[in-house]
Amino acid sequence: MQMRRPTFFERYAIWILCGIFFLVPFALRGARLSLEQMKNDVKDWLPDDFAETSELDWFRDHFMGEQFVLISWDGCTEDDQSLNYLARLLVPEPPAEGEKKGEPLDHFQPNFIGDELALYYPDTPGDATEDYRNWGGEDEKWFLGRGNQWFYLLPNGEIYKWDGKSTVLGAMGRISERIFYGGNSIKGEYVKKVDKFYYDNPRRLQARLFKSVTSGPDVLAALSAPGGTLVRDEDPTPQELEDARKKALARLTGTLFGPDGKQTCLIVTLTDAGKMDLRRTMGHGVLGRQEGQLEQLAEQAGIPPEKLRLGGPPVDNVSIDEEGERTLARLVSFSVILGLGLSYFCLRSIKLTIMVFFVGGISAVTSLSLVWWTAGTFIWWLDPTTDAVMMSMPAVVYVLGLSGAIHIVNYYRDVVKENGTLRNAPELTIAHGWYPCTIAAVTTAVGLGSLATSSITPIHKFGIFSALGVLATLFLLFTYLPAALQMWPPDPAPKKGSDFKPKEPSPTALWLRGLGDRIGDFIINNNIKVAATCMVVFLFFAFGLQYLKTSVQLLKMFDEDARIIQDYAWLEGHLGKLVPMELVVRVEPEVMYYDESNEEKGADPLNPKAAAAPDKLEPKFRYSFLERMEMAGRVANVVEEYLGPEGAKVVGPPTSALTFAPELPSAGSSTASFLERGAYSRRLEASFNEFVNSDYLRVDKENGAELWRVSLRLGALENIDYGNFVDDLKQVTEPIMDAYQARDRILLQLDKDRDGKGFVNAKVGLLGVNYASLDKAETKADVSQDGKERYNHLDATKVFSETLRDLLTNARVKLIDHDPDFHTQDRLDYIAKNCDYVVLVEPNAMYDMDAFRKTMKGTFDVTQHEYTGQEIPRMYDPERPPISLVYTGVVPVVYKAARTLLSNLIESTVWAFVLIALVMSLVLKSFRAGLISMLPNVFPICVVFGYMSWTGMEVDIGTMMTASVAMGVAVDDTVHFLTWFRWGLDEGYTRAKAIKEAYSRCALAMFQTTIIGGLGLAVFAFSTFTPTQRFGYLMVSLLAVALVGDLLFLPALLAGPLGRVFRPDHKARSKKEDDDGNENAEQEVEAPAASESVQSEAEESEEPRVYPVHGRSRPA
Repeated sequence: MQMRRPTFFERYAIWILCGIFFLVPFALRGARLSLEQMKNDVKDWLPDDFAETSELDWFRDHFMGEQFVLISWDGCTEDDQSLNYLARLLVPEPPAEGEKKGEPLDHFQPNFIGDELALYYPDTPGDATEDYRNWGGEDEKWFLGRGNQWFYLLPNGEIYKWDGKSTVLGAMGRISERIFYGGNSIKGEYVKKVDKFYYDNPRRLQARLFKSVTSGPDVLAALSAPGGTLVRDEDPTPQELEDARKKALARLTGTLFGPDGKQTCLIVTLTDAGKMDLRRTMGHGVLGRQEGQLEQLAEQAGIPPEKLRLGGPPVDNVSIDEEGERTLARLVSFSVILGLGLSYFCLRSIKLTIMVFFVGGISAVTSLSLVWWTAGTFIWWLDPTTDAVMMSMPAVVYVLGLSGAIHIVNYYRDVVKENGTLRNAPELTIAHGWYPCTIAAVTTAVGLGSLATSSITPIHKFGIFSALGVLATLFLLFTYLPAALQMWPPDPAPKKGSDFKPKEPSPTALWLRGLGDRIGDFIINNNIKVAATCMVVFLFFAFGLQYLKTSVQLLKMFDEDARIIQDYAWLEGHLGKLVPMELVVRVEPEVMYYDESNEEKGADPLNPKAAAAPDKLEPKFRYSFLERMEMAGRVANVVEEYLGPEGAKVVGPPTSALTFAPELPSAGSSTASFLERGAYSRRLEASFNEFVNSDYLRVDKENGAELWRVSLRLGALENIDYGNFVDDLKQVTEPIMDAYQARDRILLQLDKDRDGKGFVNAKVGLLGVNYASLDKAETKADVSQDGKERYNHLDATKVFSETLRDLLTNARVKLIDHDPDFHTQDRLDYIAKNCDYVVLVEPNAMYDMDAFRKTMKGTFDVTQHEYTGQEIPRMYDPERPPISLVYTGVVPVVYKAARTLLSNLIESTVWAFVLIALVMSLVLKSFRAGLISMLPNVFPICVVFGYMSWTGMEVDIGTMMTASVAMGVAVDDTVHFLTWFRWGLDEGYTRAKAIKEAYSRCALAMFQTTIIGGLGLAVFAFSTFTPTQRFGYLMVSLLAVALVGDLLFLPALLAGPLGRVFRPDHKARSKKEDDDGNENAEQEVEAPAASESVQSEAEESEEPRVYPVHGRSRPA
């Protein structure tokens, strides 16, 4: 008797499983390391080549206050001793080289080795270095540095950079070294030698996390103390001190002091090391992590961490990290438990439930681990970090892996039922399922990969790694799953000599299969009505997509009960607004005038480039230090007047160098005023360094241009349209810049006409000014048609007129103005008789400019001073005027991200549609069939996102990628359905019968995928983290609508007239034979062909050859 030859999986199943289980720990390690590298910074979401990103980088390179952390608590007043104690604790400790304690860190060289390497010594239980102390046998202590580079410190004080790498090959090599040699040897590159003191006190070698600390009482004292900014007298009277204190408190209210004048705060900025790991710096200690250093120091100062109120951009970022992790930890376990219960309810087999969940779970883990193992190496242009968006990726891959596994399991059960034996079942299952599963995975990966075209980095990374994760599921589907089915079949093998009886389907499976049959019959009989209804729904919601809105506001990511929301509400109620918007007045060296009398005093030691700038303009045209400071003051004042507390109340009180300066003299053209302003300018210029240290004046590192910062704060919890706000901001500030350009043009022309003798006492008339046309109390918020707040009465002409008037007055030009709404014709006639020049600010019927041109020496038309949305030269534009404004900070970046989000959503969806349609056309061998098959695939996108559009719901960065996910999920089921539909047509079935065949093969798996995956992910809809919450209910909705598209819309199209394009061109094969005297012949048909090796193995076995046929097995 010839021994039967073992099948492939009988021979190799155990080895396949061993290999899979060997690789699983590497996937788990990579996923853990990826989660440890979570980082959320809105600036990093946009590419470096975006102007908004490069300008924010430039700003952060010059100023340190944009990345501020505001710290306060209930009872934080001048009299609170905890305030001063915490401020002292936060001041950077003197490093080894002994720099003065408290010296601003941005002004000395980073020669402290801890700062240079950004060293961190994780000496708390559970931290990595606890496992690596004396790891190399040299009593070394380990530190983690910049870029996750490990360093070690020897007892003699020598610091080395470890040569090892945290890679798969590196880890395997070290494991082998420990096995064969009993330990690890260390090799490293020598860095520096420090005092042995640091070996005994390794925490003192850590990089400093806080760069500067500013307290409200300290600034108040500096402004109002004797000899200070507002009190020039060294021995003032009590009344003078009281008046100075009131003035100083008024300047600081809304920034460092609250409306009551008592509540105050600390403002802290972070070093580069502090920004590297924000949870280490200011984390709340969630999920067993150690509290951040900020909370530790607060507790040391006697402030309970739960009473601490924190705000600022770094707080936003660390809160996103922690809330995302907390949500995953809390909900993933519930999702798994619910999914396991639903899987068992549908599959009625513990073995199959475990197998299916193993595929889905390990696929999700693998997708996350790919970020760590491939980013920065194989995918070199991305860094191995995760973010809030990436946290949704495992759920997507989990659902798609689960879907493929359920289809394979149902194919397995069909094979066992048809053949009546477990032999060859895994091989025949793969023969049935490899083609539809591969096509489904490829098309889904193409759809997800289309997100890689996004300019927003988190979505770009999501597209790449989710596509790779989906493709990785094929490896498990075609290796682990059939091997596991071979080793642990759900149906027990029959005893020798007994007949095999497969396990009866569960009542749920029978009900779902029957439901699918009833739906199929209904659709076939009513295909026109069903298709028309689906098409009407499709078009209705598709029409609404034009109203889709996007939002990228960070605080909308949190539930209203989240700690960060409660902190922001408290801080904005007790102190002031918190979202930073930065304006920088950039003054090029060519227009700056420096008083030579101050050179010997060293007034400008930090700006030698400006002093050496070529003399393109004579000194009489340049701006003194006082006039340059007034530029920032004018911008701050006009913003406060129109958009600040005195106007629309959109921003808080602006902060600029003028906040810390004495009261400036008013504009004037008299000799006394000229002398007074000159003296003020020299005194201010002598304090150049003090203004630089205030963080509101800097010198450009490239060419020495002065950078005057005006810092604004918007309400974090107010529904402000950032796009409208930036436009309104430009409407009130750009006229100021236009006025400076007009001033330069007018003075140059006056000097030229007077043969270079200057412009003093030149007689000029200003026509069309409207100084008194607007009372600032009239400025208020209106609601525009789109429901967003807009601001009326933003009078650009008033702003321009006032600025130009003051500039020409300070240039000692004799001005006579004319406001057509208040002045008479007599005043206009006086200007015509006594002025040599006129400047037309605003056209009016009273002004005959042709007549003026005939009688005047010159006329100037400066009517083009309103901002109407035109493109403003960017910071790096070589055509920028010498005096210009840079708009930067979080607000422009968020607005740019929102606009990019919408364009990327459209672009990625179009690319996904085109690429998937192309793949489907190739698979179906018909372009028309490919296009028709795409209708049910885009059906869930149009319905769900159209519903969001009609109801006014906004698409945020956490839900944008669900469009491609929806298409991928729909394609997965569409491919399986069309595969069996085409197979039926190939075998000569009518379209109706082929649709029923596809239902019988796929409907149950589709129902099970939707129930298990959809309801399993529904748990995330209860998240307190909005991106995860929206992702949860959107995925449930998309899966449900995708099921409608694949089980209603698609069959209706196939049964109707459009279904004719799916009929193959070649003739169907048919074989007829009688069956037990039945007159109707039954076609004997094959399923999608098995491989030759599978057939040959069947031929060599002892059992009769069998072929899978519809409904039963038949001997060959």
